[in-house]
Amino acid sequence: MNIFMDRNRLYLVLFYFSLSFFYLSIVLEEQDAMPLLGYILALVLAIVLSHDALLRIISQATGHLGANSELDYYSAFMDLNRRIHNFLEVDDVLVLVNNTMRERIQVRQIVYLLGKEIHSKNALPDSEDDEQLSLRSWPDNKSYAFHTKEFEQEVIRRGRVLSVADAPPVLKRAFTETHTSLLVPIMQNHKILCLILIGRTDNTQPYSDFEFQMFNYLANQLSIVLDRIRVYAKVLHKTVMDHAEKMQVMQSLSANIAHEMRTPLSGIRASISGLEEYLPQLLDSHEYCVQNVANKFPIIRDNHLNTLQGTPRRIKLMIDQANTVIDMLLMNLRDNSLDRRQLNPCSAAEIVDQAVDRYPFKRGEREKLHLHTEDDFIFLGVESLVIYILFNLLKNAFYSIQSAQKGELSIKLQRGESYNKLIFRDTGLGIDPSIIDKIFDGFFTTKSDGTGAGLAFCKRTVLSFDGKIECHSILGEYTEFVISLPVYRGSN
Repeated sequence: MNIFMDRNRLYLVLFYFSLSFFYLSIVLEEQDAMPLLGYILALVLAIVLSHDALLRIISQATGHLGANSELDYYSAFMDLNRRIHNFLEVDDVLVLVNNTMRERIQVRQIVYLLGKEIHSKNALPDSEDDEQLSLRSWPDNKSYAFHTKEFEQEVIRRGRVLSVADAPPVLKRAFTETHTSLLVPIMQNHKILCLILIGRTDNTQPYSDFEFQMFNYLANQLSIVLDRIRVYAKVLHKTVMDHAEKMQVMQSLSANIAHEMRTPLSGIRASISGLEEYLPQLLDSHEYCVQNVANKFPIIRDNHLNTLQGTPRRIKLMIDQANTVIDMLLMNLRDNSLDRRQLNPCSAAEIVDQAVDRYPFKRGEREKLHLHTEDDFIFLGVESLVIYILFNLLKNAFYSIQSAQKGELSIKLQRGESYNKLIFRDTGLGIDPSIIDKIFDGFFTTKSDGTGAGLAFCKRTVLSFDGKIECHSILGEYTEFVISLPVYRGSN
């Protein structure tokens, strides 16, 4: 290595001597001492400013490293090692390696081949056939003629960094085809995780011992990083599969529970329909008996009579609300979205009116609700699902108002150029900023008796209409949900 360093310095001496000879030949013709003095000063300045830079350039061009270049190499590899351990995606790691090699080590050509167990977003899908080649190119998925089982076996057998000078014929074919001169195998337990083929400006120049040490060091560090990524990917895949299996069990169980609950609810609703039909006659009979045989039948107070008259309707609404909760839970457990063919033109104002008419308000709640539906608009959706959305927002808003012991609620329609909006605002408790990003997550709730299905259902449904739902809130002041739905342009 010292010989190479001396040879590079000799190149510099010859460069400066040639420059001096050229300049002196011009100066001596003029026979003037002042230009000569200026030349000497300029030459000293040039030596001071350019020596290290020129030495580095010559070292790189000739394929040999001087002391300063070794320091640059070492610094680049240490910095690369520090940074690659921060990633959990193979693409990020290899992009960083690629950029560092090209920018700081002046590598001209880099080819990557990934092992089958390393999952890259840009690589070809894994093959289930054991006879297929296990290596895949990254990032362009290019096919190479040298890419054979014999090639892989030779790499595994040698298991170290190899240059073109030390390579057997099968590896030399790889170097020739990729215009590279150094093979860096990344291996773990005699399995190839990744291969990196490196080429520089002059691939005929031999690599120094120091360069071999640095690339072997890089191979060892990358084997740790890529093996960790491989294990992480397996754990993540298993977690996803476990989650999918649990979701399948929950879907099956929920479907059975929904069926068992809907059967008695349907029976109750049918019975209430009969009661609703004959209740006016029963109340008229009671009134007749009170007037004609007052001593035989006890009198029912007027407020109780009024309550009885509205009971069938309230029971129907509660049954509908229970069915709505069942529908929301089932929809949150399904992965499939609505078919576009299920969507129909809907009037926003009519849906708001229906939801308000059917919602089971508690005492004093209806008076706190204010409607501003003058700017009616048409959108593509499913009427019953939007009513469920409004039910859920109404329930949450009144819960917030009750908890804050203050506030009112408004529903406003607003037209726009691309999107029309349904704005739902209450001035109750508000939402804590630390959880506002989580409120649309499935099964997230802050209520002791909540399921966390409501707002997740709202978001999924609105998205299925190609719309969006946003929440803005200031704790203690207000909460506002804005549902944006695409402007309906008609059948054309």
